[in-house]
Amino acid sequence: MVPPPYPSAAEIRPRRLWFLIAALIVVAGLATAAVIFVRLIVGAGPTRTFGPGETVTLHLGKDPRPGFYVTDAGSPDDRCYTRDSTGRQFTAEPISGTATITENGTRWHVLSHLRLPAGGTYQVTCPRTATNSDARYGIGTPPGAGQMVGSIFAVILIPLATLAIAAVIIIVVAVRRSSNRRRLTSPPMPY
Repeated sequence: MVPPPYPSAAEIRPRRLWFLIAALIVVAGLATAAVIFVRLIVGAGPTRTFGPGETVTLHLGKDPRPGFYVTDAGSPDDRCYTRDSTGRQFTAEPISGTATITENGTRWHVLSHLRLPAGGTYQVTCPRTATNSDARYGIGTPPGAGQMVGSIFAVILIPLATLAIAAVIIIVVAVRRSSNRRRLTSPPMPY
């Protein structure tokens, strides 16, 4: 009795294409995690900087809440504020705890957050004192604690989840291909 011919790759199911799909899932997961990580790091620093006593005019949005930053030469007690076009003053609320961000070699401390009634053009200043003459201030949108924690979890969990999904696909496809190959190469059962 002649054994059946070895099956061609086209006859074996599921196709090897599934291995490529698993690899693409892993690549997509790693790319997504990298984008989240870069957005967390790059978008965390101040978007505009100024010295103590300087007034800058810029557009600020209501949400997410803008915040003030200060370099090491400043003090956590510094009180910055903003004024709208009518002259109404909005004093920044100090944050509870500490948060630091290093951007382009400069260490920034998140100083306070602004609660604004609406987005618009504002004048921003941090008054000069005897202790902050060498400080630099910045304004931007510091990430909130929940956003940072969520982003960190996403950076860790997305790659792990995509690796798990890819591993399941690879194992299932490999087992089914092996079973299908064995079925195609086994001699027919006598009746």
